[in-house]
Amino acid sequence: MNNMTEKVIQDGSETKKARYNMITSIIGGVLFLIGVMLFIIKGLSVEYIDAQGILHENFFLIPLGFASIFCGLILFITIGWRVILSHFRTKEG
Repeated sequence: MNNMTEKVIQDGSETKKARYNMITSIIGGVLFLIGVMLFIIKGLSVEYIDAQGILHENFFLIPLGFASIFCGLILFITIGWRVILSHFRTKEG
């Protein structure tokens, strides 16, 4: 193959990587925001004990909020490290 063909192939693979990183970052951000919203909803929700002595609260929102925030941060961290490492590899190569 000639030099121009190799450059077009390399640019195409870099575009795919950039698109993948962008989509993954957006998913991580959405998960993080969902987690924050779940904590806000939990804080604003009404908790009460009815006449039969049964507690009514949305406790399930706490582990869901932690899981969403954790997954969002993991996505941000992995994509961040991948971008940083690829940046250093291109400088060295």
